[in-house]
Amino acid sequence: MEQAIQSTPRPSVRKTVSVVRCAAYDPAEIRDALRRVLEPLGGMEAFVRSGQRVLLKPNLLSAKDPKRAITTHPNLVEAVVEEVRRCGATPVVGDSPGGAIRGIKRVWANTGMEEMARRAGVELVNFEASGSRAVKFGSYTFYVAKPVLEADVIINLPKLKTHSLTLLTCAVKNMFGVMPGFRKGEQHKLYPKPEEFARMLVHLYKLVTPSLSIVDAALAMEGNGPSSGTPKWLGLLMAGEDAIAVDAAAARLIGFPEGFVDTTRIAAEMGLGEGRVEELHLAGDAADARAEGFLLPSNRVHKLVPRPLVKLVAPFVWVKPVIDPSKCIGCGFCAESCPVKTIHKDGSVYRIVDKHCIKCLCCHELCPESSIEIKLSWLAKFFA
Repeated sequence: MEQAIQSTPRPSVRKTVSVVRCAAYDPAEIRDALRRVLEPLGGMEAFVRSGQRVLLKPNLLSAKDPKRAITTHPNLVEAVVEEVRRCGATPVVGDSPGGAIRGIKRVWANTGMEEMARRAGVELVNFEASGSRAVKFGSYTFYVAKPVLEADVIINLPKLKTHSLTLLTCAVKNMFGVMPGFRKGEQHKLYPKPEEFARMLVHLYKLVTPSLSIVDAALAMEGNGPSSGTPKWLGLLMAGEDAIAVDAAAARLIGFPEGFVDTTRIAAEMGLGEGRVEELHLAGDAADARAEGFLLPSNRVHKLVPRPLVKLVAPFVWVKPVIDPSKCIGCGFCAESCPVKTIHKDGSVYRIVDKHCIKCLCCHELCPESSIEIKLSWLAKFFA
């Protein structure tokens, strides 16, 4: 079994979260914004040394154009590649996208990573082809991609998006991609409820802790993300050494109450980072920014039910995925991604068998045509 990959926290910047304006994805603008967002943290040289192998971990959820706000923008990744090289280190870029089983090359091409890699001369690492190793960590067993375990430094490059299961996908949730392919589906099956899934994610983060998180919050996603939401321009970059603190700041930015996001709350309770925004040192020219009118995901209704009523009304407050047959193209990707195999073909389209559905929303997350909607019961709509 492998040992945990963890950064050594530096007290002087541990609680610092830097937030700066980024007017466009233009390469020159991105480079300038990256320099400014890293400055309060000591620059890239505070995290990377000459001779190190540095894994850049973007969010490459699916094979979609960067304009869809589903994936980390390639120009940000390229700017980080340049900064890592300036420090004398060797960068590589890797992830385990949702479409990797069908073909990683399509993901590289559609997300702009292939063209970026060609320009920058950087290696793209296929986690599926690289293999994984089992890591026993407390009561959890994680299968972590070998390039992750072999890296000297991990730089986390998440996209700021809402998430229909975890509410927020940012720094902590992005580390779920260190596990290849179907291994992620296994975790959904083992931990189907939002809070237990969040606890699993936090333990994975504790096992594989990035040294630095840089958030693509220029074009974010609101609504029922992480793939079927709506792109929303915020024009920001965020960065911090403490991914818990970064997520806390990101949650406040888009309008979540403090403690509302399970991964942040659980990680803070475990002492893995700072989850209270008032305890953070917010730096940068957009430190006080707020995303007014940001649409939060439907699944948040479970959090809005008063605790004394939870058991009483739980059977009547439900959120579930439903396939729209008018949008379904019959590709079968939802059935392939379902961890409990409860999606079956019905003529030319697919349907979900409700009684076996664990509401993990993997199908909604990975549908390439956004044909899977999230339906709320009448009582869930009342709390929403």
